[in-house]
Amino acid sequence: MIESPYFFGANVRKSNGLTPQRSHPSLVDLRSEPNVNSRFPGMTICLLPESGTTILKSAHREDLPRGEPRRELVIPKVLVLMAARNGASWIAAQIESILNQAEVDVSLVISDDGSTDDTGAELRPYVDDPRICWLSPLRPTGSAAQNFLWTVGGTPSNGHSHVAFSDQDDLWLSDKLRRACRVLEVSGAAGYSCPVSAFWEDGREALLRQSSRLTQSDFLFEGAGQGCTFVLTAKVYDRMRAFLLQCPVQTDAVRYHDWLIYALSRSWKLQWAFDTVPMLKYRQHATNDTGARGSLRAVTKRLTLILDGWYLTQLRTIAAICREAAPEDQVITEWIRLLSQPNDLRRRLRVARFFIRGGRRRMSDNMVLVISALAGWV
Repeated sequence: MIESPYFFGANVRKSNGLTPQRSHPSLVDLRSEPNVNSRFPGMTICLLPESGTTILKSAHREDLPRGEPRRELVIPKVLVLMAARNGASWIAAQIESILNQAEVDVSLVISDDGSTDDTGAELRPYVDDPRICWLSPLRPTGSAAQNFLWTVGGTPSNGHSHVAFSDQDDLWLSDKLRRACRVLEVSGAAGYSCPVSAFWEDGREALLRQSSRLTQSDFLFEGAGQGCTFVLTAKVYDRMRAFLLQCPVQTDAVRYHDWLIYALSRSWKLQWAFDTVPMLKYRQHATNDTGARGSLRAVTKRLTLILDGWYLTQLRTIAAICREAAPEDQVITEWIRLLSQPNDLRRRLRVARFFIRGGRRRMSDNMVLVISALAGWV
């Protein structure tokens, strides 16, 4: 048992010199699935070989109570989805950290969103690895979130027990997936996230913790930490995938897929497990999509997005999707009604109070939203 605490709460085409994977036996025509062509016209599904049951005959000593005989353990089968674009400097190291996960069977799907650097050259050594499948949108999706959502649409769980999300530039600790699967099994939660150890090229490091204090409404304006730590049960992943394929118009505006995943889980009243132990190294560099939450660059970017009205658009987009997923939820309905009111002093005070009462993160993080609400920027 894990003793550390945790909380509940396409078309496939030639890209960068890679051989097209259309002939791969794990690929089947996506047109046979309903609702797919509305979002992914003419693409091909990535269907990795169906997973059977893998048995581990020697358990770790720490997994067995004292004096209990060794027993057979089922190894989790984890499907990992990676969104890639211009990641030549880091992607090979991240792939290795994924393929070398301990005591899990890993399948890796990489979606290269029109890279113009040497990403293809870095991927070429893996072209014959049966654990890996490559996809590439016909047109650039425009963001990491849309790349992930495109990949989700074309990739069912297909017999895997869990589905994880990966950035192209991190480094996973060898026990990351095994631990996440075990936490999900013990807790009965639908999703998992954990802290990360941010690191910079100059040698600096910082632990980015996550708050586990769930509220009735936190999912409506914030996610569950870094999406590169997320692991879902296959049952919940397939439910989300089916839902997302039915509402392509709403999801086209989503900027953060991880916020969307967390919001849908919470809309459906599912549990989320917040681990307290960092299980990956979160690389920081000039081209991070967001970067470390506490960094000056991340705070500045957040404020800029709020001032531009982008954050308000995201709030309304996530809320609309959540209402579609849970039309009877009164908290979601009230939040949508509040966001639609004229931006007068009364509305500003109510939105600020909503952030204060519903915020899951520490107050210093939440104050950015509270001040923005009082100023009328949200």
